[in-house]
Amino acid sequence: MATEATPVRLAERIASIDVLRGVALLGILLLNVRAFALPSAAYASPAVAGGQTPADMFAFTAVQIFADQKFMAIFSLLFGAGIVIFTRRAEAQTGRSGSVHYRRMAWLLLIGLCHAWLLWWGDILVGYAICGMLVYPLRRVRPELLVVIGAGLLLIGSLLWLGMGATVGFGGPEAIAQVKALSRPSAEALSNEHAAWTGGWLEQGPLRVKLALTLETFLLLAWVVWRAGGLMLIGMACYKWGVFDLTRSSAFYVVLMLTGCAIGMPLVWHGLSIQESCEWSGIDAAFANTLWNYWGSIGIAAGWIGAVMLLCRADLAALIRVPLAAVGRMALSNYLAQSVLCGVIFYGWGLGYYGHFGYAGQLVIVMGIWAAQLIWSPLWLGVFRFGPMEWLWRSLTYWQVQPLSRSPLHSSA
Repeated sequence: MATEATPVRLAERIASIDVLRGVALLGILLLNVRAFALPSAAYASPAVAGGQTPADMFAFTAVQIFADQKFMAIFSLLFGAGIVIFTRRAEAQTGRSGSVHYRRMAWLLLIGLCHAWLLWWGDILVGYAICGMLVYPLRRVRPELLVVIGAGLLLIGSLLWLGMGATVGFGGPEAIAQVKALSRPSAEALSNEHAAWTGGWLEQGPLRVKLALTLETFLLLAWVVWRAGGLMLIGMACYKWGVFDLTRSSAFYVVLMLTGCAIGMPLVWHGLSIQESCEWSGIDAAFANTLWNYWGSIGIAAGWIGAVMLLCRADLAALIRVPLAAVGRMALSNYLAQSVLCGVIFYGWGLGYYGHFGYAGQLVIVMGIWAAQLIWSPLWLGVFRFGPMEWLWRSLTYWQVQPLSRSPLHSSA
């Protein structure tokens, strides 16, 4: 038995998980781009900005139905599966996994903090790192119990969110006004946000840090821990059941796809209709109404998983699987690269196109970034073993500089 754990070799990777991770990584940009291109309130409300034309509203609706929280749900499931894979391998090599796992999460936390405070406030790595630390002790629990605990956390999170909305009124007119301002910010607030994002990097600092801290404190405790943590546990169970590695039959994935969409679509559509009827504003718009998508997104995420697993089995899809898997293998590098590219396009220290693109125009930019990442990821991995950030993360995790070049000596790694 080895004394130190080592990174996974290419021959040991599960290709279908890499493909699914690649699809999820590209999919989350559909939502994240909004936080760069428009005021933060426009992320979930076309009444604020971005929805001026029928094409914009069609793009907004399609993204809300098929992408909002769906790809983040897939990422959370895969993160949980990844913890099982990583710790099993470490334990097989050394008999233990705690120290290397927590070191891995600690470095991810630091990377996330740097991402949020220095580049983009909407970072999710901080939340994932903390959830990864919290769920680790449950990695060996049998799958059925993992699903029960995970579902329990999801339920607690939704009840907590619903309860917060119900108690806003007890805070008096000021509290009610503050919540309503989340979906309908004042002209002054919009002007201040515009000035920040169209200004230089230093000028953006106060707002960037303020929003990042809100996400890393209030939203982390009220939403991320329960939802992401619960889905990570369910993801552990799914991996143990063979959902992500093509162990299950094609019929299973067809049923997963159809059932997930059949359950999730009506819930998400109903929630979207309610939000439209209240003009995307008010206390319910910020709290109760969002729970339709909170639960419905899990069903549609299951539908995406079933579809991608079937894609992994289709011979005709081999050409697209290779670049998607490369994107997935470089998920951390590509996630951070998306922030850099969007910052260059929209922020004042770059091209300064903040506020210029509605929801439909953003899709063109997203597809351009998708094309770039689908091209550069396999090209990079044709020369190097890891993505640049994956290499850094692995080197820090194992306290040893990892070989980066795909020399003949490391051609199988």
